[in-house]
Amino acid sequence: MKPAPFAYHRPASVTEAVELLTEYGDDAKVLAGGQSLVPMLAMRLTHFENLIDISRIEELRGIDLVDGAVRIGAGTPHAYVGMDDEVAESVPLLTLATPHIGHFQIRTRGTLGGAIAHADPAAEYAAVAVALDARMDVTS
Repeated sequence: MKPAPFAYHRPASVTEAVELLTEYGDDAKVLAGGQSLVPMLAMRLTHFENLIDISRIEELRGIDLVDGAVRIGAGTPHAYVGMDDEVAESVPLLTLATPHIGHFQIRTRGTLGGAIAHADPAAEYAAVAVALDARMDVTS
């Protein structure tokens, strides 16, 4: 199957993404890696008039140690989480869980934020976030 038609938007910043989400409201959906959302669209299990692609917004990617806590941007691919030395040292459960997410291609494209936002059971991170009492910082 093919997804139903939609308008595609690629904002350059978080601010621009938030503006688009404000403008389109419930008729919009955020797309990051697409490993959870794209199959749902292709099977027409869901539909949105507007897809807002945040995959190239650099400020949403990366792993940092901040005030003794590991901060992982929502747009950070699973593979980066699984290979990062700070993550392995500070939050070994994330490193241990990452190889159980799909296959290599999924881990390369799929993002931590997308897996948690969709509560994708195949992605492991939602359960890890609960187990670690993770804190999510959101915009908008």
